[in-house]
Amino acid sequence: MNGEPSIWTVAAAWVEAVGAIAAVIGSGWVAARESRATRRREERARAEALRKEERMALATRTAALNLAILATTQIHDLHVLLLDEAWRGRVTRVSASRMLLGTEHMLTGFPIQSLADAPAMVEFSRFPASLAAAAEVYANLEAAVRAAAEADRAAIFDVYNEQMARVDSSASHQLTALRRALQLDETNLVVPITLESKK
Repeated sequence: MNGEPSIWTVAAAWVEAVGAIAAVIGSGWVAARESRATRRREERARAEALRKEERMALATRTAALNLAILATTQIHDLHVLLLDEAWRGRVTRVSASRMLLGTEHMLTGFPIQSLADAPAMVEFSRFPASLAAAAEVYANLEAAVRAAAEADRAAIFDVYNEQMARVDSSASHQLTALRRALQLDETNLVVPITLESKK
């Protein structure tokens, strides 16, 4: 042997080199494919997490609005009850505050910070006070009517009806402001019937 590599040795070296290059390229391609697949999975997971977060935020805002609608409706119903009692000249024996207590507990128990928006939190926080004001007006009416002579009752009902009308109107305005702050579509809002709309 003259010490020079044979053609078969050179060919074998080339085959080995090409195989090594192919292996490197193949492993790089596989790694890139796996990396792309991983990125796609991560993007899908992020998108799904974002959609879930948006759904939760919408559900929270809708729950807040539903509670506010319930409170506004109860205040309005109490105003209608007051008008009815004024027509009959008496008041119910069951205090209206009991009717509103459950709703007030739900309002005060609502995780207001979950709204994550200061204007919405401020608007929502007004409803427990509105319920309390309506219950107080009706409770004061009960006490005043029972203590008054029969001839004085009509005037007492008129005074308290004006107070309840202001609370009712204020609650309706607060509901509109809350809906706007929550950025919920007005078409999805069920607005309580107002006294004016019944005329």
